[in-house]
Order: sequence, then structure tokens, then C-alpha cells
Amino acid sequence: MTAVLFGAARFCSRAARVFNHLAAGTLRIPELRAGIERTWEAFTASDAAIVAGLMDWEEEVVRRFIHCDDHLLLVGSGPGRDLVALVAKGFRVTAVEPAHRANITATRHLAARGLSAAIIEGFFEDVALPGRFDAIVFSYCCYSFIPDARRRVAVLRKAGDHLAPDGRIIVSYLTEKRGHPILIGLARAAAAVTRSDWRPTRGDILYPIDTTAPLYHYEHAFQMEEIEAEVSEAGLRVAHRCAFAVNPVVVLMRGDGPTGEAEWERRVVG
Repeated sequence: MTAVLFGAARFCSRAARVFNHLAAGTLRIPELRAGIERTWEAFTASDAAIVAGLMDWEEEVVRRFIHCDDHLLLVGSGPGRDLVALVAKGFRVTAVEPAHRANITATRHLAARGLSAAIIEGFFEDVALPGRFDAIVFSYCCYSFIPDARRRVAVLRKAGDHLAPDGRIIVSYLTEKRGHPILIGLARAAAAVTRSDWRPTRGDILYPIDTTAPLYHYEHAFQMEEIEAEVSEAGLRVAHRCAFAVNPVVVLMRGDGPTGEAEWERRVVG
């Protein structure tokens, strides 16, 4: 009897994964983004995390690719861990973050330190941006939380349109775990049948985050060729690659920027 019940439990668990992926495929972008926003609304960085500031790899990126007089746009500023650290270093920072609760937390941490920064509430794709920036930084792997390759390409195009001359876009991304290809195939089929406005692809990771509503966490784990394809389609190019142990980082520039890595290093990095 124990073995039968255990087997039934395993079957139900697998069936739940199948139906969850089918359901996720039927979502439309606003519904999918509601789940993404819920994920970040529920996340609150501890005071210790804020005090800790930038991670070692982030410190290296700032040292190598951002100048002291740069005007930065931080995409996905969350509750303020990297925002507070960058402002404290003296950078002019404008932030974009969709989660209202996270923005309140970030503002509180800034105020407690006598600091301030403009925080634009909304998804990067939707908000109006005030001018051009010397560097646009996609906070810790937040690029991987943008669903659908077409929408990610549009995001990169928009970022490129708001770069100052010799401006840089800094993107970190997830690479390790990838959704099961059969489950993603089922989600993609459900999206096609229901004519949803997005298409799940291999590398997507989907799972429910609420037991009472169809809200799903989304992230995408990249292969290098995927990143390069999206960058190229957006009219940008990879000027530099950083293979950090935690996650890779690419530094992007517009096609009319410095040609060749040596020239880029001379003009931008110094």
C-alpha cells in the first residue's frame, strides 16, 4: 500500500508540473508580468545585505567600466542594495523598478544615509526615460526575468536609444539551470493554441508562486549564442565579456561606437 500511494503521489506531482506549464503558456504578458512583480514585491533585502553593498564582481564591473562622472541608469533597482551602494560612491543614478514595495524600501535606505536618487516606478519597457545615460546597468541578472526574446530585444533597442556617445550597457545573466524541454514545449504549444502574445522557449523556467491564483515566476537561462543573437538583433554589439564565477557579464555598445576591443579599451576604459 505504501508503494502504491508513493507512486500515486509522484504521478500527481508530475501531472501538476505538466498542467502548470500548460497554464503558464496560456498567460498573456500582463499576467506573466504580474507574477514577476509579485516575486519582487515579496523580496526584501535585509539591512545586512544593504550594508554589504556591491558583490565582488559588481565592484570589478564598476571599477572597469564606469567613470566617476557617469550618469547611470540602474534597471531593476529592487529594495536598493546596489542602488544605495552606487549613490554612496558618488554616482548620479536614476533607477527603474516596477515593485512599489521595493521602491519604498530603497527610498527608506537612501534617506537613512542622507542620500537620494530618482526612482521611476514601472517596467523598463513602459516608462519614459529622462534623456541619455553614460551607462545603463541591468541589475543582478534582471535581464533574465524579461519574458520572450522579442521583448528582450526591444528592451535592448530602447536602452541603446538612450545611450550617450561611448555609452555602455552592462548586462549580467543566468546560465545554469534550464527548464525541462518537454515541459517548455508543452507551454509553447499552449501559447500557440490560445494565441498568447508570448512564446516560451527552451531555457525558460516557470513555476507557480501562489496556491490561490495563476501567478508564475519566470526566468530565462541563456547560452552565450542566445545573448549574442539578441544583442545583434537590437543593433548593438558585445564590446567586452566577463566570465565571472557567479554569472557572466557582457558590456554592450552601439554599432557606431569604438571598433575593436583595443580601441574600446583606450577610449572608454582608459
